[in-house]
Amino acid sequence: MNEQDLAASSALIIKDFQLDSDALSLASNEISQETLLAKLTAIVNYLLSKDFNRLMNALYRIDVSEEKLKRTLASNTDNTAKAISELILERELQKVETRKKYSS
Repeated sequence: MNEQDLAASSALIIKDFQLDSDALSLASNEISQETLLAKLTAIVNYLLSKDFNRLMNALYRIDVSEEKLKRTLASNTDNTAKAISELILERELQKVETRKKYSS
């Protein structure tokens, strides 16, 4: 996955979570999946503890598979926020790939 895909995914996440435009801003020298995942995990962790309904609404908008979410949560009790963040990033990257495929 390249920097453009990560930047597009970041923009989708910002839109779906209704975040400030700089919430996931990545400097050109720090664009990586790990960095984006770390920032997203912090946001998801906050929403898990402070605004669970907003998190659920965002997951619905993003179209994270309910079955995958249930399976992930059942098997991963160590770091729930990271597990949810990985599902979100995976789904957003799928959207970016699909849009690239059909935009040409």
